[in-house]
Amino acid sequence: MIHLFLLFLTTAGFALLCLSRERHQRDLVGRKVAARTANHARWIGVAILAAAFAIAGNRLGWAVGTLEWLGLSSIGSLLTMALLSRRSGRVSVPR
Repeated sequence: MIHLFLLFLTTAGFALLCLSRERHQRDLVGRKVAARTANHARWIGVAILAAAFAIAGNRLGWAVGTLEWLGLSSIGSLLTMALLSRRSGRVSVPR
């Protein structure tokens, strides 16, 4: 069950990092967000990824936890990229 939780955390972290980028904001929320909101999304995304790393290390041991976090981070980033690709195909908002 810890693996699914870590996958959720890494996917959420990367989604927030995408939300902090101006080029992805229209694809994710349909509009540009305020600079302050984008900055908060960036820091919260980094904090979530760091928390996932700490949880993986504490629960699975630092050797296995690091590998688990790297693998799940890769999967989480691919899921975020797939969601972003799917959303950008549906929403045709001029940039």
